[in-house]
Amino acid sequence: MIEVGTELVLTAEENEEFYCKVQEVEKEKLYVDYPVHSETRKISFFLEGTEFKGSYVGKDAAVYQFETQVVSRKKLTIPVLEITFPGQEFLKRIQRRRYVRTKTSVDVAINTKDRNYHTVTADLSGGGAAFVQPVDAQFNKGQHIYVTMVLPMNSGGYNYVETEAVIIRQAEPRGSTPGVISVKFEGLAEKDRQTIIKYGFEQQRYMKNMEYK
Repeated sequence: MIEVGTELVLTAEENEEFYCKVQEVEKEKLYVDYPVHSETRKISFFLEGTEFKGSYVGKDAAVYQFETQVVSRKKLTIPVLEITFPGQEFLKRIQRRRYVRTKTSVDVAINTKDRNYHTVTADLSGGGAAFVQPVDAQFNKGQHIYVTMVLPMNSGGYNYVETEAVIIRQAEPRGSTPGVISVKFEGLAEKDRQTIIKYGFEQQRYMKNMEYK
């Protein structure tokens, strides 16, 4: 169910994704803060009639999708977009979820059978992550590792996420650019997945607030 505080992903025609948060709910419309582009992290402005596919993660951890379009721009306590909402009965439940990556640098401990390493993330999502490869580390595609990530939340606290992961891709270092290993989480607890997703949205909102300053 969509309610105030629900975090939405708006997907445009060319699969560009934008993040926003519901500020007010009415029968056939939603008021959302100005969307932020998923990659540039810049606030985006849209003309009336611009169409999107809206989606959000429900409390059952499934994604719900609906068709929407921009109606107008308004000013509540903050500037908002008024967008259409067809109603709960027209939501499409999607079993397989796509996870949005957030470029962020958080501390990570990597544990292998032989050694432990400390590094940071290059990006993070509910399905996996990319880590800066430690200079003295050697990894192989398909290798299983155990990771612990420290997520600083807006509340001021820290959440520790521990999970097994498998290496799916490696990018070799080039010049001053360090190598990167991409991993897929395996056996990640759903509560930890939701924590990662929440952290990603908090980072997007933080970048949006910086745009206002």
